[in-house]
Amino acid sequence: MTAEELFRLLTLESLSLTGLQAQLQQGVEVRNVECNAHVEFQLTPTAVEGSTPPQFALQIRLTCVGTPVRGTQRSKLFDLEIRALALYRQIGGELLTPTDFASHHAICARQLFPTLSGRAQMLLSDLGLQNIRLPLDLPRELSASADQGPVVLN
Repeated sequence: MTAEELFRLLTLESLSLTGLQAQLQQGVEVRNVECNAHVEFQLTPTAVEGSTPPQFALQIRLTCVGTPVRGTQRSKLFDLEIRALALYRQIGGELLTPTDFASHHAICARQLFPTLSGRAQMLLSDLGLQNIRLPLDLPRELSASADQGPVVLN
């Protein structure tokens, strides 16, 4: 089974935020400092036991850490974290196994990332950091390996 075949057999049933955290580092005036925003996006797949038709969950973690562009000091200017849970339900085809979902779950990232990146952008705006722009899409090529690390965007 390919990732695209898996994606066509699933529908996003719900996406709920389970945690939000954002903070400016004390003693640093961030609003006037040119900075880099290091973004990581992690998906952890699991199957929902006993569901018919099959249902699968993705634990999601999006983090963003801001560091100054200039100067030798690489201290954090701000950081944020968003945690969420996405539930997918199978809508057709042969029954999917947890292994199928775990092997190809990265295909769901393109659907989920824009929503969570937009929420992170709002958190940054709430902190007064309107000058920072986060990506709204992922790189064209994503690894579909079951044991992949986070997608890192700089």
